[in-house]
Amino acid sequence: MNVIKKITMKKLCLIFAISLFPLSGFCQFIGDTVIVYVENRVEIKVAVPDYKNIKTLDSVVFALNELKRNMPVLENQISAKTADLIKYSVGGSLTVEPGDPKIIYMNKKGEFSNTGFRDKAIISGEMYKIIITTTDISKISELPLSNCFEKVIAMLPRKTNWSRSIYYECINGNITELENKMNKVDFIEFDLGAGAGLIKSAWVADLSFGISLGFNRKGMYRGPYVSSNLVFDFDAEDKMNINTFLNAGYQWDINHKSDKREYLGVELGYLISKQGDLFGKNTFKLGVNWSPAKFITVSPQLYITDNFKTAYPALRIGFGI
Repeated sequence: MNVIKKITMKKLCLIFAISLFPLSGFCQFIGDTVIVYVENRVEIKVAVPDYKNIKTLDSVVFALNELKRNMPVLENQISAKTADLIKYSVGGSLTVEPGDPKIIYMNKKGEFSNTGFRDKAIISGEMYKIIITTTDISKISELPLSNCFEKVIAMLPRKTNWSRSIYYECINGNITELENKMNKVDFIEFDLGAGAGLIKSAWVADLSFGISLGFNRKGMYRGPYVSSNLVFDFDAEDKMNINTFLNAGYQWDINHKSDKREYLGVELGYLISKQGDLFGKNTFKLGVNWSPAKFITVSPQLYITDNFKTAYPALRIGFGI
């Protein structure tokens, strides 16, 4: 407790500001990916900032043709017996290096079969990145890669809020759109939870109630929420006090996998009902909420009280549905 008192409010605010800095990394733009499977032999993955502009991005088709045109130059550098990685910077260098040597076994009708290793070619452009994966990179000149991709571009659907990864198959020149794995919708969610925290060297318990909105952006959720915390503590005479905070915040889904949510958010709270001496007058709360697993939240907090004269850190672990 004495150590906490020695930390000035200015230093505490600085520490809290530094703890918020990683949020900037999670607020970065989420790009789109168009994936095309060609003749069940090659996967073409094209990452762009926004796929609605890909129809005017002739450089993607040009880059595929350039790689195909330069493949004969690499004949003595690549081998069907080893995994190879080709890196090509359009208008710049082209390199060949050892690839990932791991062998992939596929389960077919209950039995695993050896499908070999995977060759890979990475093409980097100013507004895109192309990753080509296949079992034998030396054979891609035999396949209509650019032709298939041109047909895919022509049939790209209208831009939607959840269009982040779009999948196509090209067999004998015929294009088929595969199931969109990122087809999600916006939602409203009601939350109920409980938590335990350490405030001013005292352990406290709390109940939380909230409502949140989730807006889909290319398969990633983010949105505002409001919540209330009832913080329970006991004074020297074992009398229970209940302090109520009203909070407002914003949260992001920072996990880029479609089957798992991992939220990170910030919130501002205010003490609307006070009992006991745990909190002073006009108490504000700043918090960072991180949800590393389902139903679990870790929240470093900073309380500012007594009309902005006092500040102290706290930590809360929450469990909710």
